[in-house]
This record gives sequence, C-alpha cells and structure tokens, in this order.
Amino acid sequence: MYKICLNSRDELLIIDLDKIAFFQANGNYTQMTYIGGDSHLLSIGLAKAEELIRLTWPADRPSPFVRLGRSLMINQNFLSEINIFKQKLVLSDNAEHSYALAVPKPLLKDYKDRINELYLRRILKK
Repeated sequence: MYKICLNSRDELLIIDLDKIAFFQANGNYTQMTYIGGDSHLLSIGLAKAEELIRLTWPADRPSPFVRLGRSLMINQNFLSEINIFKQKLVLSDNAEHSYALAVPKPLLKDYKDRINELYLRRILKK
C-alpha cells in the first residue's frame, strides 16, 4: 500500500494510491477520483501528481498509473474496457463502481496497442 501526503495551508490529505481510479486535469488543479466514488480537487497540476507518484512508487515495481494525453492519468489495475469506436475507456472494480471516460481515438488506439504488445511479450516468455 503506497500513500502520498499532500499538505497545504488549510488541509492535510493522505492519498491511498491503490484505491485511486484516475486523475484528471482541471485547469491548474487535478481532480482525483477513488474507485469507490470519493473525489477531491487537488491544488497541484497533473504533472506534479505524476511526479509525486513516480517518487513514491518503488523503483523495483512497475507503477500501475499511466498517462493518457495531457489531461488524464489512470490506474491500470481498474482497466476493464477500451472501445476505440465509442472513444471510451472503462475503469471498474468489477463490483459496484465503474467510470466510463471519454478519451480521443488516437490515444486509445496507441494505449490498446501497447497493452497488446505487453501481453504478447509475457506469453512468448513462457
């Protein structure tokens, strides 16, 4: 379990990275959404959130977070569907919570191709 601590003048926020579904840019701020539904507006940009995750995550383990374009970073552990035609990416806990996010076709196609390549490499190594 990896956590980030964000401290501002009026607030201290402990972020449990294992439960984050996605981060989405909102101007100079970042909207953070947990898979369970809670959401917080962070007073940092998406690039800064990405940097904090990179610094927090151990170097010997791949981070589940992937950046999709300028405004979205998702937790791949919750990825359940990519639909290029509908320009939709679905994150789900396979229970009661799911989020359908609108993502441009080129980003989805590239991401889908990267995932397929990764799975093919794993299969060929066995």
